[in-house]
Amino acid sequence: MLKSFIRYFLFPTTLLLGTGVMLYGIERKLSLEVLALIIVVASASIVYLSERLLPYRKNWNISQQDVNNDVISLFVILTLLEPVVKISTVWISSIILMAIGNSISMELFPADWALIYQLVIFSVVAEFGRYWMHRWSHNNKYLWRFHVVHHCPSRLYQFNGYRIHPLNYLWNYFLGQFPLVLLGASQEVILLYFVFSSIIAAFQHANIDSKSGFLNWIFSTNELHRWHHTTDQSIGHKNHGSVLIIWDMVFGSYFSDKTALTKNKVLNTVGIHSPKYYPSNNYIKQLMAPFCWRSCTSK
Repeated sequence: MLKSFIRYFLFPTTLLLGTGVMLYGIERKLSLEVLALIIVVASASIVYLSERLLPYRKNWNISQQDVNNDVISLFVILTLLEPVVKISTVWISSIILMAIGNSISMELFPADWALIYQLVIFSVVAEFGRYWMHRWSHNNKYLWRFHVVHHCPSRLYQFNGYRIHPLNYLWNYFLGQFPLVLLGASQEVILLYFVFSSIIAAFQHANIDSKSGFLNWIFSTNELHRWHHTTDQSIGHKNHGSVLIIWDMVFGSYFSDKTALTKNKVLNTVGIHSPKYYPSNNYIKQLMAPFCWRSCTSK
């Protein structure tokens, strides 16, 4: 029964509970940043345990000398990039508002709507910019040099979802969430989106044998995202959604298990097959690789 719950209901239950607790905290005016952190850590712990109880592939639970790299990347995101994002958001917003003049109101976000509706608007609009940046990163050789770090692991488990080049992280933010912040999204909906997207991100790369059913038509689940990481390039350039899968469906890059069955496709391996000597488990070299591409990716 436990395994059946994990397979079919763990993802939606965790997402509903986490989002619901955050909404309750907003209504009760609790310390939202602390509450958000508790929810995210609790969700990550649930995923970690579930990966061991019901793995999609048992060998993906075995370290491939990649854990240190993933932990370092997560640490950089939380302790360096997040503060940079907050400071630069205030600074850039002030410059833009000064440039256009105080007579023009930037409060265009529907902040008077119920928070759950604000979350839907925020998620769909933020996803649009992130979707196109992700898609371009697969089709432009220079952007790919920054994005490849996310695809270099040869297994999928929740923490390699946080393996991302800092510049890749920053442009995702400034093309995704930042325009909505500039247009007047409140701190409450921003933190609500943080919890909502963090729970989905924890499950997106999770090594759990999930069956998400109709949710695969709404969210970027691990069932869909595994295809995005396959070494089969005809499929690897599909399912670019970070949180939602809506824009993949709109722009024709959606790919599912059912589609794979009709095309006789099997998910064999994940990772990259070029460049051959990419420094997969060296964080410093991964930071430098886009700027010294030939020398840093040669033997």
